[in-house]
Amino acid sequence: MDFMRILKSLEELLYEVMVLLVFYPRTLWLTLRHPQRMMDYADTELGDVQSEQYTDTLSPPLFLMISLAISHGIELAVHSTIPAAQQTKLLATSENLLLFRVFAFSLLPLALSLRLLAGLKIDLTRETLRAPFYAQCFITAPFALSIGLAFSLRHYSHDVRDLAGTALIVTSTAWFLWQQASWFVEKLGFGFWRGLLAAVFATILAAIGMMAVGFVIVELT
Repeated sequence: MDFMRILKSLEELLYEVMVLLVFYPRTLWLTLRHPQRMMDYADTELGDVQSEQYTDTLSPPLFLMISLAISHGIELAVHSTIPAAQQTKLLATSENLLLFRVFAFSLLPLALSLRLLAGLKIDLTRETLRAPFYAQCFITAPFALSIGLAFSLRHYSHDVRDLAGTALIVTSTAWFLWQQASWFVEKLGFGFWRGLLAAVFATILAAIGMMAVGFVIVELT
């Protein structure tokens, strides 16, 4: 009986892994092609029963985590080892470094979601925060993937690759802020420039949070 249960678990694991090969690129394509629609989709899916949520895409937090894992894997392939500047005791392993990056980039959806709730004057609870956080994960995932790829390109001393990495950082950041501004325009009724200012401010706060956490880790280790 135990042996059959193990086989069943392995069968489910194999299926879930294979499903990722299909639904990760599908989710990435839909997010790049229809970013605002995917953010609305995150809201509506949370209204379904749990077993019926995100049946045709990956769930947003999983999408973000896989995107960071892919960029992390590419960086390790490029560097072969963890960059020396990041080799604190706590971040000395690839797994810990990946966990830190997942936490750090998750501050972006958190900061922008909190800004939305404040603008809507909605009480902050675990449930009211969930929908905007999930929506933000859809947008943050391709941004995080692009930033990781850009820094991998900049690792090379070749001028063309360094320029391509810089261009990718600028382009992905502009895309990210544009989507955030559009989101605030739709949800809060802001004008575009006010929405962009709100997006930039929330993003800067998240970046400060990332740096603060990194500083604490370095100091503690």
